[in-house]
Amino acid sequence: MSKKNRRSDGLVFSTGPSPIDWEGEKDSQSDAKPSGKETAVLRLEKKGRGGKAVTVIQFRGTAGARILEVGKSLKAACGVGGTTKGDLAELQGDQRDKIRALLEKDGFLVKG
Repeated sequence: MSKKNRRSDGLVFSTGPSPIDWEGEKDSQSDAKPSGKETAVLRLEKKGRGGKAVTVIQFRGTAGARILEVGKSLKAACGVGGTTKGDLAELQGDQRDKIRALLEKDGFLVKG
């Protein structure tokens, strides 16, 4: 039997959109603000970073899009580089005092 005439086992892979209509479902990290108080935990890390200090902010009770927005505004306000990964935002240097004031002004409960 040639390769062209072989029957597959019924397994089909696709990189396109799903044929099933998921209209009613929403992404778990939507833009809607969750109920409850938004909390931010601040800490300074140096381990594993070549001795450089990095301010880490862990967000709790905050939607994904809001974390990206807040992280971007904090980097701009402090004038430093950084990144946002999941529920964490990392800013270069010891920025805890500036960040605490900015987050409290934005309505976050700041710990650490």
